[in-house]
Amino acid sequence: MHLGINLWPQNTTWQTLREHALLADRLGFDSLWVWDHFYSINGDLHRPNLEGWQLQAAYASLTRNVRIGCLVTGVTHRHPAVLANMATTLDNISEGRAILGIGAAWNALEHNAYGIDLGTPAERSTRFAEATKIIRQLVDGKRVTHSGTYYELVNAEVLVRPVQKRLPIMIGGGGEQRTLRTTARYADMWHGYGTTEQMAHKLEVLRKHCVDVGRDPNEIAPYGGKWCVIREDAAEAKRVLDRIVERHGMTSPPEPFIGGPEEIAEKLAAYWKIGVKGFIVAFADPFDTESIERLGNEVRPLVEELTAETPEPVSR
Repeated sequence: MHLGINLWPQNTTWQTLREHALLADRLGFDSLWVWDHFYSINGDLHRPNLEGWQLQAAYASLTRNVRIGCLVTGVTHRHPAVLANMATTLDNISEGRAILGIGAAWNALEHNAYGIDLGTPAERSTRFAEATKIIRQLVDGKRVTHSGTYYELVNAEVLVRPVQKRLPIMIGGGGEQRTLRTTARYADMWHGYGTTEQMAHKLEVLRKHCVDVGRDPNEIAPYGGKWCVIREDAAEAKRVLDRIVERHGMTSPPEPFIGGPEEIAEKLAAYWKIGVKGFIVAFADPFDTESIERLGNEVRPLVEELTAETPEPVSR
């Protein structure tokens, strides 16, 4: 199972993020993630948040092995042709380790403050499908002329080619009628949240969309995500979460997996068994370095053992 780390860029410093990005690379995690927001999105919203695309480029130049991605870029924030250029440049900086994570965007506070049109849910879905089609074509090296509801392009090209033969697109979001259909058409990876039961349902919907659009479901790798606090002592785990709540001005703590390495590994392997190929674990300042290290050193080998014993699911 692919195992990634999402370091929240809110209420922290570049020096702290840099330290933990290098740690994730040393520990052998498969991927390192940012998000695409301009305000904090948890707790006290009017606190600083470091810009995600600048962080991705910095991570790419610092690290050597870990893949770099954004969970996920709001397509409302940048024109799709500009975003495609940014992604291929990131792939060059990282020497072929970029993942282009995109979503329809949702944060009304940021859009209203910056004068960016967010639109209704239906408008967001339409714009996202249009933007994703354009991005897929451009990063694949096609010349694009497009006249749509939201975008106009004339002989547009991205002339900086990615290092990877196919730069992977990850779509984040669980909308069953529109988002998962866009995923079926254009994505290489999909990210969602939920229990194993909820994720299994979403994957079944995604499979049906793949059949409808003529795509092999096995071409899209599903990812899940959640917090993890790796402690055998529940009281110590609570102290870790209490520090997070205080730092970010939250009214309640995140809801993580809590337990020792064996328990956490079993929880992650349960997602593999229903078809999830990767899992991205979130951490926020003050970063729980102990859990990050134990996730890499103790949990990951156990997950590899558990998933090696389980045949990969066959698409229906």
